[in-house]
Amino acid sequence: KESSAASDVYKRQVLLRAADAFHARYNRWPGTMDDDIESDVPLLKQCVGQLLSEYRQGGATLTIRDDLVFEMCRYGAAELHTVAAIVGGVASQEVLKLVTGQYVPLNNTYIYNGLNGTGVVAEL
Repeated sequence: KESSAASDVYKRQVLLRAADAFHARYNRWPGTMDDDIESDVPLLKQCVGQLLSEYRQGGATLTIRDDLVFEMCRYGAAELHTVAAIVGGVASQEVLKLVTGQYVPLNNTYIYNGLNGTGVVAEL
């Protein structure tokens, strides 16, 4: 069984992919305007549900709580500069590994959790 921290990271990844699907469908990010937060929650829930049904076909058993969907809408596509700097540093480190041919680059997807300062490499 996966650890709770790893499960939280996967849930956030699903929420980010659902926000991308929301943006593709409605041409805006969920919750970008204060008036839209409440009305965007059910729309984002639909996107999450579609992603989870795709994942269940592949054998995954992940569930996303409603409060996490609400928080994603409340987030409103904000970007924290410190998190962007950390992820940018990791990306540049990986580019150097590839260019120099030294060390082993990360395998597949790197997900950074800014809440507790941890990162996970996941094969999605």
